[in-house]
Amino acid sequence: MMRLLLQLRWLAVVIALFSGLHAVAMVVVGVVRGFEAYRLILAGPPWAEEHRPGIMLAESIDAFLVGMVFIVFSIGTTTLFLARDERALANVPAWMRVHDLAELKFIVWEAILAALVVASLGGLVARESMSWATLVMPATVLVLALGLYLTRRSR
Repeated sequence: MMRLLLQLRWLAVVIALFSGLHAVAMVVVGVVRGFEAYRLILAGPPWAEEHRPGIMLAESIDAFLVGMVFIVFSIGTTTLFLARDERALANVPAWMRVHDLAELKFIVWEAILAALVVASLGGLVARESMSWATLVMPATVLVLALGLYLTRRSR
């Protein structure tokens, strides 16, 4: 049984590696969107409906924050499943040293909340008119934040 569990450690390596690759891809997407936004700014107005620089900058920040979520997950998975002693964690910030799955869950939950806050603000900026559907994302963020707060408080 122990041998099977140790072989599953390689699955954690694959997960951490691909999460890191996804993070790099999202950073590249964020950089491309940012350059495109600055290209539009330098070209000057009038800006087309779907090609407004403010929206593209918000989408760039969204991509960076999703990349941050992947980085947090990748480092958390690595420290949880692959680090064998504290010396191996010397270069990892103290807040990223994960000792159990619950800690990883809360760190990723907080990173996802940060990404969703920016995504909902970007969605509000992009909308021409307000409707009840516009409030779905901020309401979701509020419910997730309240759930995190209540879960943290009960621990």
